[in-house]
Amino acid sequence: MVEFLIEWSIQFNKMEKFLDELIGEFKKKKKVRGNNFHNFVVFVDFCLKNIKGDKYLDIKKSLLKYIIANEETITLKLVRN
Repeated sequence: MVEFLIEWSIQFNKMEKFLDELIGEFKKKKKVRGNNFHNFVVFVDFCLKNIKGDKYLDIKKSLLKYIIANEETITLKLVRN
C-alpha cells in the first residue's frame, strides 16, 4: 500500500508540473473569448492530438480526466497571473 501511495504521489507531482507547463503555454496564446477552462481543455486536447500508441493515449485520457475532475483548481490557475 505504501509503495502505491509513493508511486501515485510521484505521478501526481509529474502531472502537476506538466499541467503548469501547459497552463503557461496556454496563457502565451492570444486570448480567446468564452470560458477559459473549456478553451484550456480544447487546447490540451489539440496539443496532444498527434500522440500515437496506446500507452500515450491512456496518458492523454488520464490527463483530460484529471483536468475535468479538478475544474475549480485549474480555473484558479488559469485566472492567476
